[in-house]
Amino acid sequence: MPKKKQSLAEKLSLTTGAQLILVAGSLSVFSFSLGRQGAIQQREALRARIPVVQVSEQLSKKLSYPTIINELNEAAIAADPELLNDFDRLSNRFWRQLHSFPVDYINFGGTNGIFLGLEKTNQSEILHYEDSERFGRGTMAVFSMTETGNRRKQEDTIPGMSATHQEAWYVDTVKAGKPTWSSIYAWEDKPDTFSISYNAPIVSNDQQLLGVVGVDMIINQLSTWLQDVWKNDQGLALIVEANGDLVASSSPTLTLVRDGKKIRRANISELDHQLASHLHTQYFQSRSQSGTDQSASISTPSTQPGLFKVDNEHFLTKSTAWGKNYGLDWYLITAVKADQEWGAAQRNQILFLGISITAILIALLINRRQIRGLLTPLTALTSASLSTKHQIKEGELDSESSSPLAYNCDLGASSTREVLDLNQAIQSMVEAFNRLTQTIRQKDEQALAAMSSKLKVSLEAASIAHEIKQPLSIVRLTSQSLHHALDRTVNQAIPKAINDGLVTLNQETERISTITEKIRALLRNAQTKTEPVDLIQVIESSVRYVESNHSNQRWFDSTPLQQISDEYTVIQGDAIQLQLALINLFKNAVEALSSEPRLAGQDEKSPLIRVSLHRNGHQWIIDVDDNGPGIPAERLSDLTLMSSKPEGSGLGLFLVRSAAEGHGGDLALSPSPLGGLRARITLPIRAAD
Repeated sequence: MPKKKQSLAEKLSLTTGAQLILVAGSLSVFSFSLGRQGAIQQREALRARIPVVQVSEQLSKKLSYPTIINELNEAAIAADPELLNDFDRLSNRFWRQLHSFPVDYINFGGTNGIFLGLEKTNQSEILHYEDSERFGRGTMAVFSMTETGNRRKQEDTIPGMSATHQEAWYVDTVKAGKPTWSSIYAWEDKPDTFSISYNAPIVSNDQQLLGVVGVDMIINQLSTWLQDVWKNDQGLALIVEANGDLVASSSPTLTLVRDGKKIRRANISELDHQLASHLHTQYFQSRSQSGTDQSASISTPSTQPGLFKVDNEHFLTKSTAWGKNYGLDWYLITAVKADQEWGAAQRNQILFLGISITAILIALLINRRQIRGLLTPLTALTSASLSTKHQIKEGELDSESSSPLAYNCDLGASSTREVLDLNQAIQSMVEAFNRLTQTIRQKDEQALAAMSSKLKVSLEAASIAHEIKQPLSIVRLTSQSLHHALDRTVNQAIPKAINDGLVTLNQETERISTITEKIRALLRNAQTKTEPVDLIQVIESSVRYVESNHSNQRWFDSTPLQQISDEYTVIQGDAIQLQLALINLFKNAVEALSSEPRLAGQDEKSPLIRVSLHRNGHQWIIDVDDNGPGIPAERLSDLTLMSSKPEGSGLGLFLVRSAAEGHGGDLALSPSPLGGLRARITLPIRAAD
C-alpha cells in the first residue's frame, strides 16, 4: 500500500515548528553566553567597531569620486586637447560632474597661471571661478550659473591673484609627476576655506606639462558630511592627522578655530570638549624636542577598544589608521556610549528564556491555524482557475466564437483581505482579457477592410497609369516625327498654326507622361520602410538639393534649426519619402517667389523661405514659410487636391500629404506670418529603436 503523502498544511506546520525550535535553542544558547564576561566584552568591542567600519567605508566611497572624475577628465582632454582652450566647454563638463557626483569643487590650472574652477555651495548652487585672459589676468571673476550649465551674470571679482599657482594642489602634483592627494591647504581667493584635493598632471603628446586638473574636498563641508554619517549624538568621531590637527569632526564647530583675525585648523590638544580631551589623553603622548618644544603625536592604534567615564556615562573608544592606500596619514578616533543595561539583561536572562519558549509554543498554534485559514480559500481559487483552464482546452474561446471567458470563485467569509484581492485581480484580468480579445477582433476587421480598400485603389491607379502611358507614347512619338518632318521641309511655307499646334501637342503629352510617372512613383513609395531618421539632416539635405538646382540660393533661411539644442530629433520613418515631400514644398515656394508678381509694399523685401522645426507635445512640426503672394483663404482647403498654378497637376501636394499620413502625421496649409503661404507637416514623435 503506497505511503500517504503529507498535505501542505502538515508540511508547513512541521517545517515551521522545526525552524522555531531551532531559533529558540539558538536564542537560549546566546542568552546564556551573554552571562559571561568575555561575551560582554566582545559585544561591546563589536559595538565600538561598527560605527568605525561604517564611517571608514563611507569615507572610502566619498574619496573614490575624485579619482573617478579625474580619470574621466584626463581621458576627455587626451581625446580632445582643444578642451583646455575652450573654458566654456570645460566649465559645462565640470558642471555636469558636480551634478552627478557628491563632490564640492572641480578645477583646472594651467602652467601660465590661468585657472577655471566650479564650486558647489551649501545651498547646492554652482559658482564659476575663472582667472584667464578674456576676463583679465590677476583677478578671479565669479559667475553664477544657469540650470543648464551656462554662465549667467558676474557676481564678484577677487583681485590680487598670483601669476603662477603656488597652492598645494598644484605644487604637490607637479612635484609628484603623477595623480596624488595634496596636503590640506587654504584657498588663495578664500583664505578661510580649507580643502584637500586629488589632482592629476595633464601633459601633451610630447610629455610637456599643460597644467593640473583636480577635485577638492572642502574640510568645512567634510565635517558636515561626517556629522550626517556618524548619527551618534552622545558620542564623538574625529578624523585627525598624525600631529593631531583635525581633518573633520562629527561636531563641525570643533574643526576650525579663530586665531586673532585668522582662521586655522584646530588641534585635538586644544579642543574645549570633554570627549575630545579624553581622546587626546588616551591616544596622544607628549614628546620633547630639544628639551623645549612640546608637540603631540598619535600612539600606535590598538585593536581593543578603550573605556572611560564622563558624567556617570561610560564610553568605548577606538583609534584606527586610515588612508594609507591613498597616501594619507589619517586616523579615525571615535567615542561611542557603552550600553548601560547589560547588567540588568544578565539578571533577567532566565525569565526571558521562559517567556521565549512560551511565545514559541503560542506561535506554533497560531501558525497552524493560520495555515488552515489560508488553504481553504486557496483551494477555491485553484478550483476556479482550473475551470477556466478547461474552458480554453475545450475550445470555447476559438477564433470563430465571440463567447467571453467565464470565471467564478465563491470564497468563504473567513477569507483574508489578500485572498479577496487576489480573487478580484483574477476576475479583473479575465474581464480585461475579454475586452482585449474583442478590441483585437474589431481592429483586425478594420485593418483588413482598410488594407483591401487601399490595395484596390493602388491596383486601379497603377492599371490606369499603364493604360494611359501606352497610347500616350504613340501620340508623343507621332507628334515629334511630324514636327521633325516639318523642320526638314525646304522652300515651303509652313502655316504657323500647324507648327505651334505640334509644339503644344508635344509639350502636353510630355506633361501627361510626367504626371503618369509621378503616379507610378507615388505607388512605388506607398509602402513606407521605417528606419531611424534624423529630421534635421533630412531638412538640411532637402534645402541643399533645391539650392543646388536653383540660382536663388540666398532665399532659404534655416537658422531656426540651429536653435534646437539637446534635442533628440531622430524618429522612425522613411527618409526618401520625407525628403521628396520637403523638396516638393521647397520647389513650390521657389516657383511662387519666382513667377508671381510682388505685391504692393513688398518691392523692397528680398524673397524669403524660412524652414523651422520645433516640438509640440508628442509631435514634431516642420514649417515652411515664404513671403510670396500667398493663396486666398477660401482655396486653402482644396489646394492639396489641385494645383494653384495654371500648368500644375496637384500631385506635388498630394505626394506631400501622402508621405505625412504614411508616417502617422498630416499636412496643413495656412497664411504665413511672413505674408505668403505656410505649409506645416506634423509628425508623431516615435523614438528610433
